[in-house]
Amino acid sequence: MGMRGFTFIEIILVIVLMAIAIPGLVSAVSFIAKSQVNPIGTTIAADLAQEEMETIIAKKKSSCGTCGYANTPPTNCNTPLVGAFAAMASPFSNYWKKTDAVCVQPDLTTTSLIDLGYKRITVTVQARGVGPSVPDAVMVTLVTGP
Repeated sequence: MGMRGFTFIEIILVIVLMAIAIPGLVSAVSFIAKSQVNPIGTTIAADLAQEEMETIIAKKKSSCGTCGYANTPPTNCNTPLVGAFAAMASPFSNYWKKTDAVCVQPDLTTTSLIDLGYKRITVTVQARGVGPSVPDAVMVTLVTGP
């Protein structure tokens, strides 16, 4: 016959295959878009964690009556500071922070029940309801004794 073109069966087959493939592709693209990191939210969380860490370090270095190494958390090595997440003040009320502090031994990883002059402080900031993925901002520092 020599006629070119597609048969009705071939067209139906292509439509069925597209009906199967397109929803899968759409859901894959949607998943990828949702899992992208939110750069603005991530930067804000990191900045807030850094600000809290700088406040702790400044208080340690200050000579006010309730400042200095002795008043840097934890003030008693028998009771490490295990913080609870609390909402930050406006305009950052979607960000929650907590501070944990423990006394550590000179290897800087093993906790200590006596003050050997080393305290490990961890500040964690979480974003809640800020849009696409914002990982926790975690900052850790070591505060040494006088």
